[in-house]
Amino acid sequence: MLERAVFFKSTMEVNSLPESLAEVIISGRSNVGKSSIINALCLKKNLARISKTPGRTRSINVYSVSMGKWIVDLPGYGFARVSKEERKAWNKIIEKYLIQRNSRKMVYIIVDALVGPTELDFNMADWLSKFNVPFKIVANKCDKVPKNVTESVVRTKTAEYFAVADDRSKIFAVSAKKRDGFAELKTDIVKFLNS
Repeated sequence: MLERAVFFKSTMEVNSLPESLAEVIISGRSNVGKSSIINALCLKKNLARISKTPGRTRSINVYSVSMGKWIVDLPGYGFARVSKEERKAWNKIIEKYLIQRNSRKMVYIIVDALVGPTELDFNMADWLSKFNVPFKIVANKCDKVPKNVTESVVRTKTAEYFAVADDRSKIFAVSAKKRDGFAELKTDIVKFLNS
C-alpha cells in the first residue's frame, strides 16, 4: 500500500489542505532522518527530498498513499540554520496543523538511536499528550548503534525514556539507511490508515 505513495502537496498554509480520512505524521528533530524514513517506508529513493543540512524541510509536505490517506512530513524542530523568526513560524504551523485539523491522525516521533531522545523530543511528546494527539516513537539510525547494543536494548531504553515501557507496540527500531526493521513499522502504519 505505502509503495503507491506520491507527492501531493507542500504548503505553509494549514487551511489550504483538504479534508482527509487518516494522516500519518512524521515528526522529529532537524536532521534525524524523517525524509529517509518516508522513502524507506514507501520503497522509493527520492519521494521525500533528503539533505545533510538540518532544516531543509521548511513546509508541511503531504504524500498521498490512497484517496484521503496521507503520510505527512513536518518541518524538524530544534537546530536548523534559519532565523529565530522562521523557527517560530515553523512552530506555529506545526501547532496549528496538529491541533486545528480534525483529521484522524497518528504522530511518529523520530529519534536518533545513537544520540537517544533529547529534551526537544520529550517536549514534543508532552505537548502531544497535553492535546490528546496519539503518538509512537521510531528510533532511527540503529545501524550506528554499537554492535554489543542490541535492537531490543534500544527499544527498551527508549520505551523507558518515554514512560511507555508497558506498551512496547509504541516503539520501533529501524535503520532508514540500511532499510532494516521496517516490516513492523509498515504494518502498524497500514493498520492505522485502514482502520
